[in-house]
Amino acid sequence: MEQNQPQPPVFNPQQQPQQPAPQYQPRVTASPMMDPVTAVKTCFIKYFDFKGRARRSEFWWFVLFVIIVSSVLSFFGMLSPIVGYVSLAFSLAVLIPELAVLCRRLHDTGRGSWWVALMALLIAGYYGSFATLIGNNFTELATTNPQDVMAMAQEMANSIQESPGLATVMMICSMGSILLALIMLIFTIKDSDWGENKYGPSPKYK
Repeated sequence: MEQNQPQPPVFNPQQQPQQPAPQYQPRVTASPMMDPVTAVKTCFIKYFDFKGRARRSEFWWFVLFVIIVSSVLSFFGMLSPIVGYVSLAFSLAVLIPELAVLCRRLHDTGRGSWWVALMALLIAGYYGSFATLIGNNFTELATTNPQDVMAMAQEMANSIQESPGLATVMMICSMGSILLALIMLIFTIKDSDWGENKYGPSPKYK
């Protein structure tokens, strides 16, 4: 028997690592951008709707609509007092749908409505402290010539010196409002959350 005769290969089965099964990825499509007329109509239809979600086109078209109409009414309001009252009425009429669509826009990016509540609190604190400062020196301010800017500024400075606590509150609320407005601006220009979040299904991605 020859010693150098090749031996038959020994079959040694080894367990092959199992490849993960390919996961099904659903096809996601973005619905067309909402047109301006539909966006404005939707915001008025959802006048008191602070729930759900609103995509960027719905929010920004309505904001643009409010800015344009308010600017036109304010311009003609300087020429006619009647138009001035119309401008004020329009501002009050669109206040609630503006807040509602802002809440829905924040929901669309996964953020809560408490951001709007915090902004409202800061604005109320600013105007409240400002009105109190004016009220403390109302007589002096009322008797000052409105065209005398330096005199008006001096009376305001006197009011701030007499009530440093209120002036501090007003400054904090003012700076906080500006900072919060910039943060919320970033939130509102972000894209919609893909899929459903805790505020409802996506109005953009299907």
